[in-house]
Amino acid sequence: MKKLFSTLLIISLFIGVTTAQSNSFGTRIGYNFELSLQHPLASSGMLEFDAGVTPFIFQKGVMYNEDGTAVDLQYTYGRVQAVIAYDWIMDILPSFYWYLGAAVGVSWGYGEFFESPHYDKNGKLVTYRKLGLPIGAQIGLEYEFKAPINISVDWRPMVNVFGFSQGDYTSYLYSFSLGVRYRF
Repeated sequence: MKKLFSTLLIISLFIGVTTAQSNSFGTRIGYNFELSLQHPLASSGMLEFDAGVTPFIFQKGVMYNEDGTAVDLQYTYGRVQAVIAYDWIMDILPSFYWYLGAAVGVSWGYGEFFESPHYDKNGKLVTYRKLGLPIGAQIGLEYEFKAPINISVDWRPMVNVFGFSQGDYTSYLYSFSLGVRYRF
């Protein structure tokens, strides 16, 4: 997995270096807190590299003991992730455009939720996955100010390729974000 991600990153950076347009670096804040690098391509497209964290999420829920009895629990979990997206850019007005694209990433869940055993109603042990290999789409609006600042609003729903199941805490469909980036 590391080799695949490294190869994709090197190829993307090579493509980025061969074009002469300005990059943008900043943050993407929403469900996750991410550092974000955008690189426009000559083909009316844009590569976006994001790396970030979902801080601890506190959640109440019902878990089951090995004998099937229900227990109300409060637990925490979070996620670190890296995502690469390719977006097609469509102009609306000068310095204002919308974009649509595809994204792929890798994520890792952490927290006490993943460290303790869980059972279903029948007392069968349930395994909750820490590793996520999400794929998804991205759609957004971006405005470039006269100063070297971009501001964007986007939605990036991601689904773990392992699929939806009781143990899937790595899919996130409600990933709306506000991006603020410095253009250089």
